[in-house]
Amino acid sequence: MGVEFKRKMQQAKILDPHRGYQERALTLETRWDPLTKMTVRVLDLPIKKLDKLDMEEYLARIGDVKCPFCPDSLEELTPKFTDDFIKGGRLRFGEVCLLPNRLPFDKFCAVSVLTQRHYVPIPDFTEEILFNGFSTACVFLRRVVEVDPMVRFFSINWNYLPMSGGSIIHPHLQIIGGELPTNYQGEMVQRGREYQQRWGKIFWDELILKEKELGERYIGAVGNTVWLASYAPRGFGDIMAVFRERTSIIDLSDQDLRDFSQGLVKAFHYFHDFNHYSFNLTLYSGEYGQDGSFWVNARMVTRRLLPPVGASDVSYFEKLHGESIGYKKPERLCEEMRGYF
Repeated sequence: MGVEFKRKMQQAKILDPHRGYQERALTLETRWDPLTKMTVRVLDLPIKKLDKLDMEEYLARIGDVKCPFCPDSLEELTPKFTDDFIKGGRLRFGEVCLLPNRLPFDKFCAVSVLTQRHYVPIPDFTEEILFNGFSTACVFLRRVVEVDPMVRFFSINWNYLPMSGGSIIHPHLQIIGGELPTNYQGEMVQRGREYQQRWGKIFWDELILKEKELGERYIGAVGNTVWLASYAPRGFGDIMAVFRERTSIIDLSDQDLRDFSQGLVKAFHYFHDFNHYSFNLTLYSGEYGQDGSFWVNARMVTRRLLPPVGASDVSYFEKLHGESIGYKKPERLCEEMRGYF
């Protein structure tokens, strides 16, 4: 059967006070991720655009906190790597400065400060800013495998603004490398191997072919990257980018990174037009030096504080049940985004 898009529809009945307490059916959809088989709940809220936020007012409420990544602070407030690992203690490329992360999420953990500008609105990110950041992250990870052959798993991550969990406004990537994968990364790697063993094909290639054939969630392609609305969304707007025939972040070429950066700029224009101000992004790598059953892919989920009280969009479902809630059907997200590609 290969790639399967499994779903289950359910209904709940209420007496609706807004309709004179007439009976009303509410629809709930459960979807299974076609690779990992993890379940998500999809609620298709009747919202085309979210309300605009006053970002100046939002940032003003955060307060005037000294930023360690701004040019007048970076040299004195941020750590350095040892010279035997990275000569001079930091990597620089254009405005990018890559340095150690004070929080060791893994054996090797770095931060890539993207610009000298403290706050960059989503539509102001350029291909060059993004390419420089991701390129420097790849240089760091290639150095990691030179000094420590036990490190096999990598990811590049981005929390943009506090509503996504970012503790510093200044735009920066977080890069990690270690001997063990994260839970979700490990699940993707293992399931991909099982798929290849069972069907004799690569899941990611089959996914792209099936999605392109169906046309429901296939957004478009930019060079070597293919952009999809994720079938089983892990948030409000879940977008996936797959790098064809690249098994590890270490293998990504400059052109791959430029393709990805161009796609991100297109996605950011969609975010801006539909009033999405924040996101989480992860670039997942397969196990370095192993089989080709995994293709590098990225997931990007928009984040938003929910009205009227500014509640988090993450609740007990995600934190304690390990199941995500999607508030917009991927098929509708795809229709909205396609024109940007």
